[in-house]
Amino acid sequence: GRAIDGALTTLAPWLERALARQRPAALGLAQPGVAWHGGEPVPLRLVTARRASAGWSAGALELRAPDAESAALGLERWYRSSARAAVDASIERQAPAVGVEPKAVAVRDQRTRWGSCSERGTLSFSWRLLLAPAWVLDDVVCHELCHLRVANHSQAFWRLFGTHRPAADSRPWLRAHGGELAAYRPADSIGAP
Repeated sequence: GRAIDGALTTLAPWLERALARQRPAALGLAQPGVAWHGGEPVPLRLVTARRASAGWSAGALELRAPDAESAALGLERWYRSSARAAVDASIERQAPAVGVEPKAVAVRDQRTRWGSCSERGTLSFSWRLLLAPAWVLDDVVCHELCHLRVANHSQAFWRLFGTHRPAADSRPWLRAHGGELAAYRPADSIGAP
């Protein structure tokens, strides 16, 4: 018994570190009064107004709306339009280097795939990528741009992707936090039921 206790005492710190690596801390997306942009929490200021709108003001996202339900819808609209702008900027930065140009780009609420590439050359992305760090969004965008040249996940695809994103691999980050991104509801930030 004493030998096992001694071994457990010695191993406990190592086990704790190993478990911490396995289960990274939750991002904590569902906080009232907090919006997310590029993986960072942003103060959310609610202002009662007749019409819903959202915009940056003094380091916070100011959300104007008549009630909590309208505020949640307004926040989701803001996420979608901000995600579209971030995806478009990422494509503009990366597509010339990859040597491709998407036929069309869509930003949707797809929760099973962060990005996809159709046979016709249309790229689709989840607006929820805006909640993630910017490098994760850039990684997913580059992944889909590379699919315009190589439609599968062959070695040729990963070589191409690796030449454009040699240091980045968003897959572990998305495996760790993707469930939380998919479960997030803008109403959580408003404190609405």
